Order: sequence, then structure tokens, then C-alpha cells
Amino acid sequence: MRPEIKKRIEQIQKGVVPEGYKKTKVGIVPGEWKAEKLLKIAKEITRKNDGEEYSVLTISSLSGFLDQGERFSKVIAGENLAKYTLLEKNEFAYNKGNSKTYPQGCIFRLEDYNKALIPNVYISFRIVEGINNYYKQYFVAGLLNHQLSRVINTGVRNDGLLNLYDKDFFACQLLCPPLPDQEKIAEILSAWDKAINLKEQLIVEKKRQKKWLMQNLLTGKRRLPGFTDEWQEVRLGDLGELARGKGVSRSNVVETGFPFISYGEIYTTHNIEIKEYRTFINSKGREECFRIYKGDIIFTGSGESAKEIGKAVVFLFDDEAYAGGDTIVLTQKCNDSLFLAYMLNSDNVINQLASLGQGNSVVHIYPFQLAQILFHLPPLPEQTAIANILSTADREIDLHEKQLEELKKQKKALMQLLLTGIVRVNAQEVS
Repeated sequence: MRPEIKKRIEQIQKGVVPEGYKKTKVGIVPGEWKAEKLLKIAKEITRKNDGEEYSVLTISSLSGFLDQGERFSKVIAGENLAKYTLLEKNEFAYNKGNSKTYPQGCIFRLEDYNKALIPNVYISFRIVEGINNYYKQYFVAGLLNHQLSRVINTGVRNDGLLNLYDKDFFACQLLCPPLPDQEKIAEILSAWDKAINLKEQLIVEKKRQKKWLMQNLLTGKRRLPGFTDEWQEVRLGDLGELARGKGVSRSNVVETGFPFISYGEIYTTHNIEIKEYRTFINSKGREECFRIYKGDIIFTGSGESAKEIGKAVVFLFDDEAYAGGDTIVLTQKCNDSLFLAYMLNSDNVINQLASLGQGNSVVHIYPFQLAQILFHLPPLPEQTAIANILSTADREIDLHEKQLEELKKQKKALMQLLLTGIVRVNAQEVS
């Protein structure tokens, strides 16, 4: 970061107005920037459903506009569809529902549909003065949050939405740079969006490729060069010992200590291996729990649905560690543990697991049931070769996902600098 920009940030943080800047109700901004009420630069939309057939959308704080049918497995509008607002491409909607990402609600622009229906509890509007793409970035950055927090009444309504009047929403002030600045800011941030989108598409493709590899290599449809021996059908229980993990009292959970692998840590990870520890127990907890060793495979033993049971991860650390309640541990020494973990997450095994769960509000699976799982097993050298290919694919996906997160962090930081005028949009400063 250039020294003059760093100095400017420090000045603004201390409330000192740098040269060429001024103090406004929405902060210290460049001298030629204005602060305008949303009411002045936007027009509220109250356009109702015209009776034609349109997609019915909802707004997610993480993903923006989503089809109700895809998100909820059905359109939840029902007979109220006639009251829905008809939104057109590049118009905006404010969802007054709070979330971790947007505690004061979120604003997104309709981009993937020419027209769509949205709930009439959303506040809809279009920009009538200024660069549409600039305000898209402004809203995504959450720069209205501070003002919204002051006008939102405490608590939520019966429908789960924040208490906020339309007039208070449109009274919020936005920073309005000169149009050339708006265009340049939008251009820079849109370039980051394109980079993020390309990386997301690449990750989707890499995951598709990995799925193809699993479907073909784990079933023997495609054999690796040099391997011709027959695969043997086996039951999981014949490969080693299956035992339940043991829970630990909360008083024995500590910030550092012995690694403790819980059901939640298995289910929420997208990896086939335990990559890091999130929970630790003390010596007393260690005495209560089930010890696991390098090469052991740990399953989720319960969940809220059949999809959550039986997910398998492999433990490949030399550390002394323990498995918690609602887990099942397979200890075996004769096969490649990494290969078994991939096999136990294959479509064939997942389909078998789905039919074994017991329970309603909480679904359980037991060691004796896991022991009956059937699959075909190649000789050890072929297991290792297949595991190496799949783990290479996983490492590549992990690398791209880390790069994606870094891109998002960089863009978020850049938004805060550009959209507040701390960094000016000239070639020297932006570089």
C-alpha cells in the first residue's frame, strides 16, 4: 500500500480530514463527492404481477436471487402470487430479513432474469440517477448497514422480517461520486467479480471431473494401466473392527489439548481427510473417550436426515486423538485407508447407507449396520494408485478454493477503500 494512502486511512480513522476531503453525515469523503438520500437517486417499484408466467424468486444473503422452487423444493407463494412484485432486469430489491452476512438485511440486483416475481414484503427500486453498476457494488458492500441499524426498530416481526418503514429506508444517504468516478469504480470491481466468477466456474468443473473419476475408478469401469487383477466383493465388517466413539462432557472441552473429532466436524467438512482440529479435550476428557489412530476411518453415526449419516473421513495424523459420540470408527490395517475413505463416500455406498438409517427427528446408524455395507475391493497396489489420483484432484480443488477465498477477501477490502473514496480511482492509486 502506498504511504500516502496508508497515512490517509490513519487520518480518517482518527477523524482527521485529509487534504482534499470533507466531513459529511456519512463520513469523511473526497471533496467533490456528494451524499444523497436514496429517495433522490432511486424510484420505488410497486409493479404487481401482470398474470404472465414468471420465475418466482427469493433473496439469499449469500447468493442473491434464487428460484423458490430450487431453494425450497417448491414455490411457497401459493395463492399470494398475485400480490408479488414484478421486478425487471437490473432493478433492486431489499430483503429485510437479518442474517450473519447482512444483519440489517441485504440488497441485490436482478441480473439473471429479464422479469421475475418477488415477495411484496421486499422493498424494490430502480436507480434513476447515477451508474447502476456502481450502486450494485455499493449495496453488496453493505455500506448502508450503519444507517439501517439506527432506523430499524428493535426485534423482528412475526414474519421474521426486521421492523423498518419504507420511508426510513429511502431516507438513508449514499455516497455519490462524480459519474466518471462511479464508472471507474464499477469497472474495477466488476473485473474482480469476473475473476471470482471464473474461479468459481473452474472449481465446479474440477469437482465434476473428480466425480467422474470416482464413478469410474471406484467401480472398475476404468482401470489404470498395469492393473488387471479381479476385484473382490467384501463387507465392510470383514475389513476391521467397527466401534462407537464416546462423548465428552462440556467441562472437559478446552482451547488446547488432545484433538477431539466430533460428528459435526466430520459432516461439515467437504474433505475426505481431517485437515485441522477445531475441538480439544483435557486429560480427564481423554480418559473418557475413544482413542483413534493413524489410518482409522471415522463415520458420522447420527444426523437430522439420512444424508448426514455414514459420511466417512480418514484420520492420517500421528497425533494422539479421540473420537466423540455419534461417531463410528473403523480400525483396519490391511487396506489403503485413503482409498477406503473414497470408496465409502462413493454413490454405491451412499445409496446403501440411505436405506439403513433409523429414527425420525434424529436418524441413527449403528456399527452392525455399517458392517453389512457391500462393495468391490481391488488389490492393495491398485487401491493406492486410485487413492493417489483422487487425492491429487482434492488437493487441486482445495488450492483453487483457497485462491477463491483470497480473491473474495481482496475484493472486499478494495470495496471498502474505493466506495468510500479512501483510495481514488486514478491510475497511480489503484495500482
